Amino acid sequence: MQPLIVVAGLVLSYLCAPVQSALTKDQLLQTVQNSKRKLLPVNDANYETILNGKRDYHVVVFFTSEAPQINCVLCKEIAPEFELIADSWFKDHPHGVGIGEGEGEEIDADGNKVEPKKNVFFFKSEFADSRKFFSLFGLNNIPKIFHFAPTKAKGPNNFLKERTEYQFFQGDHKSLMVNWLSDLTGHSYNLYIPIDRTRLVINVVVGFVGALLAKRFKKQIFGVLLSRLVWIGVSIVSVLLFTTGYMFNKIRGSPYLIEHPDGRTEYFIGGQQTQLGIETQIISFIYGLMSILVIILIKRAPEIKTPSINLILVAVISGLIFLLFSLLLSIFGLKGLGFPYRFIKFF
Repeated sequence: MQPLIVVAGLVLSYLCAPVQSALTKDQLLQTVQNSKRKLLPVNDANYETILNGKRDYHVVVFFTSEAPQINCVLCKEIAPEFELIADSWFKDHPHGVGIGEGEGEEIDADGNKVEPKKNVFFFKSEFADSRKFFSLFGLNNIPKIFHFAPTKAKGPNNFLKERTEYQFFQGDHKSLMVNWLSDLTGHSYNLYIPIDRTRLVINVVVGFVGALLAKRFKKQIFGVLLSRLVWIGVSIVSVLLFTTGYMFNKIRGSPYLIEHPDGRTEYFIGGQQTQLGIETQIISFIYGLMSILVIILIKRAPEIKTPSINLILVAVISGLIFLLFSLLLSIFGLKGLGFPYRFIKFF
């Protein structure tokens, strides 16, 4: 008999418990209007009042950490861009989404009712204040950005099944996040990038000082710009950068090197469509050293009039060129399977 009483008590307590409901859009809008920062905090103390129960608005949450011991570099990179999007949204919609912008009944060209667009609210969750909130999602790495669409579900923690995650692809995250949000919310987003007054003042001062120096040392500057040696150096460096994959690394966001859990470190990776950052540096160094040796062999060696010294210099330089070119061919063999050409096999 006692178990039946316990079960009945549990059922009764469940039926009598208040239904969890999220804050209304008007409550959140008033909070944003009264806050200096439009990116609101969400943590263990308030996440249930924001996400649990029915919501008639979109929620976008940025999971991050500013703790120095965690040292999340990408968090620091994304944070100002996410805050810029939040500030720009509320600059365009200080009183929320009004009728004509989506809120309220809308009719399409065929006379059918269109699902109205909803308000969007932006939140930031700091790990130090949100350990329970983070654990609900089982987060093992940050940053994360989740979108929670409007919902009529009333049960607790339904938001765990309602999230859509932003994928951190390579590129301009401001534009990528705006496109992602536009697809999910149906809104268009403008970005209002504030003027950095400090940088503006610095640029004006630097420009003014630069103009004065250019006027004062005009002859010396023109002498440097017209120097053949300077143009030779700039040309060689440019050719080395662009023929060894510098732009490839910048466009693809290639990692510098690969470190394996067992302690192995890879400096070269096979394949013509993949490359590490350190590969560019190594190849640039080899090409640069070979260029210097060829220039010495052509320009400087003939100036030595002593035959024996001239012969030794030519032999040493030619030997170094041979070794470096053999190393280059061995690296080409690592990159392309089946590459047949070798002098000295280093790998």
